Amino acid sequence: MKSFFASTDKENAQQAGYLFLIVNILGFVTTGLMGMEAPPGEKLVNFFWGLSLAGVFLTIKPLLGDNVPENWREGTTFLAAAIFTANTLLLGSDGNEFAPFFFFICLNMIALYAVSEGVIGNIYRYSLLVGGAIGMVISGAGAFFDYELPEALMPIGLVIWLAFILGLGVGPLLAWRDR
Repeated sequence: MKSFFASTDKENAQQAGYLFLIVNILGFVTTGLMGMEAPPGEKLVNFFWGLSLAGVFLTIKPLLGDNVPENWREGTTFLAAAIFTANTLLLGSDGNEFAPFFFFICLNMIALYAVSEGVIGNIYRYSLLVGGAIGMVISGAGAFFDYELPEALMPIGLVIWLAFILGLGVGPLLAWRDR
């Protein structure tokens, strides 16, 4: 049990990456494909989503190494704490209170794209850029201007989700595999 809690950065990154992929696929299957509005275990899946995303960001610091300045590397710890805290606080809410934090996550996806050259594969870096840019526009419009996307444009959410999964889940996971 000690090895689980005191694992290496690479093991932590792999655990967080796989958990992130699993909970996103589970969430997509239950709410996207099956159309369930409140699937059983939704809050537990949402908790693990926040935990896994925080874990991914916590392991970005050792992954990038000297590619970024020290203050940016320390900022990943703050980002992970903010994501996990916001996600945990919002488990009982019904609205779109997560939009400002999603905007913040998307902004950091673009920052990660900028600093991860040579560490994360280009296809995953471009996924970070595309998902981050589209996510910033959509979540920013919702968070700051109370704009909701028309129903006809909801498939854009699938593009953001795929870019999110590839950029934050698969990209760092594969980069750690190569280390």
